[in-house]
Amino acid sequence: MSKRGFDVLLVRKSGPVRSLSMSSGWLYLLVVVLLVMVGGLGGNSYMVYRQQVQLAEISDDTRLLMLRAERLESLVQEQETRDILSQQASDDRAAPPAPKGKGKAVAPSNQEDADEPAGQVAPADEPHSSDRLSIKNIDQRLEGGELVVSFDLVNEREPRNPAMGYMALVVRGQRQGRAWFEAWPPMRLTAAGRPQNYHRGTPFSVQRYRRVLARVASLDDKKFESLEFVIYSRQGNLVMVKALPVNPSKGAARSQ
Repeated sequence: MSKRGFDVLLVRKSGPVRSLSMSSGWLYLLVVVLLVMVGGLGGNSYMVYRQQVQLAEISDDTRLLMLRAERLESLVQEQETRDILSQQASDDRAAPPAPKGKGKAVAPSNQEDADEPAGQVAPADEPHSSDRLSIKNIDQRLEGGELVVSFDLVNEREPRNPAMGYMALVVRGQRQGRAWFEAWPPMRLTAAGRPQNYHRGTPFSVQRYRRVLARVASLDDKKFESLEFVIYSRQGNLVMVKALPVNPSKGAARSQ
């Protein structure tokens, strides 16, 4: 009766030749172990592949939801701006004409109602600086009939404690020889040139700094005189008002 198995000969350059006998059971066991290892590697590779596919799908869905949310927010802001301008136009048509010699301002598209005096000086007790926020690298220039103001909104505290709130830019000047002011973003202002609703300002959350770009329409009958950076906390408290003269002739020149 023949013995089932196989022999292994060990041949060396020097020394005797040795032979090892192994039964076929060890060979089958080795094959089974190799098959199990290959199957395990294949299963793990498939699981990793499926996880990557699912993560990619989740990332695409998240990006799509963010784009839709940004689009909805933009549409809401545009609609709110249209409502403000439409209401202002209705108020301007309904208001009686200003009597001569009173020096009443011509109401721009986002100024307060025409029945309130425009150009009133802002309160003197407003905070002009803050230990939480600062405005730096201010750049003023004229582009395509617009006053373009860019600046850095800087968090003066630890980056892990971001500064949050709302921000508006108020431009004061003259229009047709009368006091005039306008806001960015467009909103209704009080007689002192302050937002009626601070939520209409641009929301911000700054860890280190944020570069902001504001555009204010520049018409031939407007004369810019001063800029006011108005910043509120999330609760609506006035944090800082920084004023400086309008001087776009320097182009890219920056001021602190």
